[in-house]
Amino acid sequence: MTDFEERDLTEGLNGFLGFRLIDWREGFAQIAVDISDKHRNRQGGIHGGVTASLIDAATGFCGVYEPDPDKRRGNVTVSLNVNYVGRAKGDTLTCTAKIIRAGRRIYFASGEVHDEYGNLVASAEAVYAYVDRDAQRRPDA
Repeated sequence: MTDFEERDLTEGLNGFLGFRLIDWREGFAQIAVDISDKHRNRQGGIHGGVTASLIDAATGFCGVYEPDPDKRRGNVTVSLNVNYVGRAKGDTLTCTAKIIRAGRRIYFASGEVHDEYGNLVASAEAVYAYVDRDAQRRPDA
């Protein structure tokens, strides 16, 4: 067990969707979300985009762990392949993500989303490129 303290993600889409970073360490991340009406599609199920965003967030975080925020690297998604394999039966989704392989410029990660009953909802593989952490925030980038 790590001494990581769970925290809400507040920036951008992650913040809007209410994602919580519940565990984060070298090569590993877990992000959860409590489902509300804003997460549902017109049929009442969880929107696939919410699930994909949850996976993207978790697989993104697992590759940039660094305890010192001033040394943390940035990343951009190169590829995200999501397989929707089951229907969530609960009100909370958790994505567990881990590094498959990391190099100097890119890394490969996998993720699985489960509901609170342990049902597998989706699995995914992702590829990320490391970038300057603030590159996307600059207007000339």
